[in-house]
Amino acid sequence: MTARLDLPTIPPAVLSGLVEIGLREDRAVDRWFTGTDLTAAEVLNADSIKVSFRQAITVLRRAVGDMPGRPLGMQIGGRDLLLSLGMLGVAMRSAATVGEALAIGLELHQASGSLMDLELEAHDGATALRLHERRPEPELISFLCEEALCSTTVFVRSVVGPDWAPTRVELSYPPPPYAHRYERFFRCPVEFGAQANRSVFPFSTLELPFATRNEPTRAIAVDACRRLLDVGRGEPDVVAIVEALLEQNLRYPLSMSEVAARLHITERTLRRRLTAAGVSFSGVRDRVRQRRATALLRESTLPVAAVAHQVGYGDIREFRRAYVRWTGQPPSATRRAR
Repeated sequence: MTARLDLPTIPPAVLSGLVEIGLREDRAVDRWFTGTDLTAAEVLNADSIKVSFRQAITVLRRAVGDMPGRPLGMQIGGRDLLLSLGMLGVAMRSAATVGEALAIGLELHQASGSLMDLELEAHDGATALRLHERRPEPELISFLCEEALCSTTVFVRSVVGPDWAPTRVELSYPPPPYAHRYERFFRCPVEFGAQANRSVFPFSTLELPFATRNEPTRAIAVDACRRLLDVGRGEPDVVAIVEALLEQNLRYPLSMSEVAARLHITERTLRRRLTAAGVSFSGVRDRVRQRRATALLRESTLPVAAVAHQVGYGDIREFRRAYVRWTGQPPSATRRAR
C-alpha cells in the first residue's frame, strides 16, 4: 500500500451518507471507525475534515459488512446532486455540454469524495465512462461501481432531462441479490461478469447542451474544487496538482505541455515552478507510475503486460526497463514478493 493512500485528500461525502443510513437503522456506526483516527461525528461535518483512501476503505468495509446484501452504493450515488457531488456538481452543471461537464468531472472527480478513477473511452462504436479501482477491493467493487455510476446518471438526468438513460451498463462482478434494481434505475440492459466496469452511451450524448450553462459560476466552482484537492497533500501545490493530473491519466499519459495547458499556464512556467519545488516533470511522472505499478503488482492478479498498460506503457520491455530503474528489481520480483 502506498503512502499516497494515507494522505487526507478525500472529502468524506460517501462516508457521511453511510453514517446517516446507519444512524437511521440504529447501527453501532462508531464501531466502523475504530482505529481509523476518525469518528462518525467528524464525517457528518464534512466541511471540517478530509480522509485518506485507507481510512475510507476501512470504514466502507465495516459498514457494508454490517448491512450486507443491500444496494448501499445505489442509495449513496442516487442522492440529491449536491449531496453526492457537492461543489463538483455545481462546476459540472455550469458547463456548456455533457462532454465539457464530463471533462471537468474526469479531472476533478476526487473533489466529490470519489473512490474510483474514471476515463472516457470509445467502446463498440459508442462512448463509455469506464471505472478503474484505485486499489483492488473485491469486497467493495459493487458498492464503488454503484456509487460512481448512479451519481453520474443522476447528474446527466438533472441537466438533460429525467428520461435520459445509457445504452447499457457493463459490470465485472456477479449479480448481487438486488440485481433487478439496476435495470430499474439505469433503464437499460445491465451485463454482469463483463471484462470492465462501464456505462455506455451514444457519442451524441457528449454534445447535449445544458440550460444551466454559466461560465462565471463554472470558473469559480472549478477553482474551488482544485483548492479542495490541494488540502492535506503536504507538498508544494504545483507538485500535488501535477501528480493528481498524471494519476488520473495514467493509461494515456499527459505530456508536460498538456499538463500546463490544463493548468492554464505555459510549459515554461510549469517547469520553473516544479524546479522551485525541487522536482522535475519526468521525476513526478515516474514516481506516480512506480507507485501505481507496485500497488498493482502486489495487490492484483493482472498480468505484467496489463500492469504496463495501466501505467501508460504499450511495450512491456520498456516498462520492465523503467521498473528496474525505479526500484532496482524487475516487476516479477515484486509480484513474487507479495
